[in-house]
Amino acid sequence: MATILDIGILQSFDFIFPVLLVFSIVFAVLQKTKVIGDSIGINSTIAIAASFMVLLSETLVKIINFIVPWFTVAIIFFILVILMFQVFGAKETDVAKALSDKSLQWLLIGVAIVILTAGFGTVLGQQLTEASFQAGTAVVGEINGTTTSGVSTPNFQQNIYATLFNTKVLGLIILFGVAIFAVALLTGSSK
Repeated sequence: MATILDIGILQSFDFIFPVLLVFSIVFAVLQKTKVIGDSIGINSTIAIAASFMVLLSETLVKIINFIVPWFTVAIIFFILVILMFQVFGAKETDVAKALSDKSLQWLLIGVAIVILTAGFGTVLGQQLTEASFQAGTAVVGEINGTTTSGVSTPNFQQNIYATLFNTKVLGLIILFGVAIFAVALLTGSSK
């Protein structure tokens, strides 16, 4: 049944959005950096070529389609945080000063790396896991004829959950968190 909010038809055009995004980013970078020159024609030709090359890789289209919504949510979140601080009295100079802080820049880079890693894992994880089992490099554990659960299964998602929610890994994450905060608080400048 068709509804007003039915956007299923857009899935037929899911290859167009990565092409437009790549064109926009490449063209903007070429225009801003002037690596090749000021010519809009040359820059747009290179951007069109790069954006059409994206169509050659279905994997790249899937990765872009996965990461763009997450980057959008992250950007909207950071904009809303900035607006919230401005509502409570922060000036534009305070925001610019905070954005030039190295720790915030590393936080943004960390968020970007997590999104990119999740994108590659979602798109390529199951494919690479199945390839490793077909090549005979991975072994599924069996006890009395039944397959054991763990990180040596042909299911990528089950392997990720088994790894991340292992008690040793969770303990290590907590230990790293405590160490990061201890180092940050102990080495921070005293004002």
